[in-house]
Amino acid sequence: MGGIKTEEAFAKNWAQLVELPAVTRPKPLVWTPERVAHWKKTGEKPGPVMVWTPEQTGQFLDSVKGDRLYSLWHTFVFSGPRRGEMCALPWPEVSLDALWLHISAQIVEVAYRQYGEALKAESVRTNWLSLDHGEVLSRWQDQETKELNEWAGVEARVESDRVWTHENGEPLHPDWVSRRFKRLVELSGLPPVRLHDLRHISATLALLGKADIKVVQERLGHSSRQITSDTYTSVLPEMMRTEAESTLSVVPREVAYDVHQQREISPNAFRGNVAVLFAHGARYTGSTWVVGAQTGPRAPSSERFTPSAGAKSTRPTPLSNGSGTTAPVRLWRYFGSRT
Repeated sequence: MGGIKTEEAFAKNWAQLVELPAVTRPKPLVWTPERVAHWKKTGEKPGPVMVWTPEQTGQFLDSVKGDRLYSLWHTFVFSGPRRGEMCALPWPEVSLDALWLHISAQIVEVAYRQYGEALKAESVRTNWLSLDHGEVLSRWQDQETKELNEWAGVEARVESDRVWTHENGEPLHPDWVSRRFKRLVELSGLPPVRLHDLRHISATLALLGKADIKVVQERLGHSSRQITSDTYTSVLPEMMRTEAESTLSVVPREVAYDVHQQREISPNAFRGNVAVLFAHGARYTGSTWVVGAQTGPRAPSSERFTPSAGAKSTRPTPLSNGSGTTAPVRLWRYFGSRT
């Protein structure tokens, strides 16, 4: 009986000759009004990966504000972790004082059984939290501590250091988290997204907020910047619209206008040949912008534009001063000239 020489059979890696089919990552699609209308009419999703707009995301968070695990959904939206990472996250890896959470492990589900495993080095990361996010987690920690105290002495109580658990301290199962999220989305009335889609939503919101793509890559635990760029850079209409507007703005053009009231602008407002004015507020009425302005934040009354007799004025919604309070102002249509 014949055979082959062992040293020749294993001298070559035959697996290298196998060509695998190319894997195409599905591009996230945003839930535009047109797609939402089609979904409501037919029940069909435009694609496997769907992304809410910022407004829709806010509506979801408002709808689940009273849910026991609101802090978990908040974290999915604003940190973009994987569900297994959040199910494995322990309290020692969260700092509510320094405002960060360190992600280094995850729960893997096999036939509904859970197994903990360490993340690959390129996926280990520290996500920094906003002050609001820190307050959300702090309130959750107080609530969880209260619940566990109520279960003291009960045999069903489970001792766990996990951040998110059931009322008795039992860790959350990743599949349970997905099913809970799906039900909350249905109750909200919003178009459907998967729990994993919140990871895509978090990335697109960060990019829309002008976050550096390298920072987004590290926050998501992507192995390369290219994956982040290819997946997210054109998903939101707002991003494309901003790019289109910024491109248009670099080309100077003449703008037609009508003079409604001639005003004199103080020389103090000019920086070279350009007048710099501080706006109180603005409103668009018909085809005209109504703007109120002064030459500086504490400009004297002589350098503030106030309606004179016969001037066409209106009372718009004032702009906030950043502290949450506003003051009514009267604005008018005008074009100024240098004195």
